[in-house]
Amino acid sequence: MRLCSALILIWNTSWAAIPPHMSRGTVPSPPQSILGVNTHFASRSHNRNAIVSQSRLVASSMTGWVREDFHWYRIQRTPDAYDWSFTDTTVTALRSEGIQILGVLGHPPGWATPDRNDDPYDNSFAAPNPQQFAAWAAHTVSRYRGQIQYWQIWNEPDNPHFWFPAPDPRAYANLVHVTAAAIARVAPEVQLVAAGVNPFSPEFLSAAAAAGLWNDVDIIAIHPYVNPTDPRDASLDDAVQFLAPLLERYGPKPIWVTELGWGSGHSDRDPPFVMTPALQATYLVAAMPILWQSGVSHIFWYSWKDEQRNPYGLYAWGDGPDDMTNPKPAAVAFQAMQTQQRLLPAPSRGHLVLGFEGPNNIWVRGDEHHGVLFPSQNRATDGTTSAALRYAFPYRGNQYLVFRRWHHAPLPLGTQRICLNVWGDNTSAQIKVWLRGSDKKRVQLVLGLSGPSGWRTVCSPIPARFASWDQIDPSDGILHQPATFEALVFDDIPDGSGAAGTIYLDELRAFFD
Repeated sequence: MRLCSALILIWNTSWAAIPPHMSRGTVPSPPQSILGVNTHFASRSHNRNAIVSQSRLVASSMTGWVREDFHWYRIQRTPDAYDWSFTDTTVTALRSEGIQILGVLGHPPGWATPDRNDDPYDNSFAAPNPQQFAAWAAHTVSRYRGQIQYWQIWNEPDNPHFWFPAPDPRAYANLVHVTAAAIARVAPEVQLVAAGVNPFSPEFLSAAAAAGLWNDVDIIAIHPYVNPTDPRDASLDDAVQFLAPLLERYGPKPIWVTELGWGSGHSDRDPPFVMTPALQATYLVAAMPILWQSGVSHIFWYSWKDEQRNPYGLYAWGDGPDDMTNPKPAAVAFQAMQTQQRLLPAPSRGHLVLGFEGPNNIWVRGDEHHGVLFPSQNRATDGTTSAALRYAFPYRGNQYLVFRRWHHAPLPLGTQRICLNVWGDNTSAQIKVWLRGSDKKRVQLVLGLSGPSGWRTVCSPIPARFASWDQIDPSDGILHQPATFEALVFDDIPDGSGAAGTIYLDELRAFFD
C-alpha cells in the first residue's frame, strides 16, 4: 500500500508539473484505459497452456488494451503448413477477459524473402515479397475478423534491425499499400495502424508519407524511447510536435505510442547503468500525462515481461518467459495508473513571469532580419494580448531570430521549470529562451517546437548544468539564481528549411517541481 501511494503521488506531481495546453486551464478527463501493454504471448511464450493464466493476470492489471505479435514465420513455417495454435489461444484468452488487441502483422519466414542467407524455416527481418506478405496478412485478419479490430503493419521499418539490409521508406509504403488493399477485400471495417517509428528523426516517416502511406492507414504510430533519461527532462512531448508538418500537409490522424519503456537495469538503451526498478516505475508514471497532453490517444508500455537480457518488463525474467511470479514496482505503478486516469488533479498554473501585455512589453530584435515580434489581439490564453512572431527564413544555412526584452523579467528564486503557451503554425521550428544568472552569465533553454495550430504549452526543466552549446557566455554552465528572463529565440529545424509563418506566444510561467 505504501508503494502504491508513493507511485500515485509521483503520478499526481508529474501531472501538476505540466501546465494545460488548453485555454484558461481547462483540462478534460482522459479516455478510459489509454494505457496498454505489449504482451508478446503468441510470439514468446514457451508453454501455450500458460497463456490463459497470463491473460487473467493482464486483466487483473485493469488495462483494456494489449499489443500482440502475429509473426508470419511462427504461423506459416512452410508454404503449405499453418500453425495457429499460439495465436488462437492468445486471442481467445485475451478476448474472454474483455481486452482489446492491437495485432502486429510481422516478420516473415526465410522462404518468403529475397535474402538467400535466410534460413527458409526461421524468422527473418529482411523485407518480404509484398504480394506474399499481403496475402498472408489478409488471411490472418480474416481468421480473426470480429475479434481484432486494429492491425499494425510491421514493426519499426526505420530500424535496420527490423528492415534488413537497410530501411527503405518507399518500399515500406508500397508494402502497406498492397497489404491494405488485400485486407480491405476481406475485412474493410478494420482500422490499420502504421508501424511505430522513431519520431525524433522524422525523415523516414516523411519519405513514407510522400510515397502514399497516409492514404492507406487510419492511425500513425511512434516509439518515442528516451531511456535512460527521465521523461520530464527529455522533451518527450516533442515526439508528437515533430509530426506537426506531416499532419498539416497530409491530414490529421490519431497518434498512438505503440512502444514506450524504460528498463529496470542495464539494457540495450542504458549503457550508463543508471536505471533501477524504482526509476522504471517512476518514469512510467511520469511519461503518461506528458504524452496524453501532447495529443497521444493510446500508449502501450514495452513490455509485460522481461526478456532474458533486456529488463523492460513489468515482471522480472525469473525462471523464464512463462514465469509471472516476480512483479516489479512498475507493475504496481501500471495498475495504479489504470485506476487513477479519471482522478487527475488540475495542473498548477505556476508563477506568471511574463504576460506579453502592459507598457513594459518592449522587445529589441538582434541582427537577424527575417522576422518581427509584435503585440496581437487576434488570440490570447488570458487577458487580451499575446505576442505574434512573424518570420520568413531563407533556404540556406542555420536561420534564427533573437528578441531581447528591454526590461528583463525576474524569475522566482528556486525556479525549476519554464513553460510558455504557444499557438503554432504546423512547423517544427524550435522555441528557446535566454536566461541570465546572478553572475551575469546567460544560458539557453530549449522549450519545444512551434507545432500545430491551437494553444498548447511547451516546457523544459532547468538542468543542473547546461551543455557547452547552450552557454551563451562562457561559464560554469550553472544558472545561478536569482535569475532573469532575457530573450526569446526562434530557430529553424531543419537548417535551411525555408519555413515561413506566424506563431503566437503567451504567458511565460515558472514552476517549482
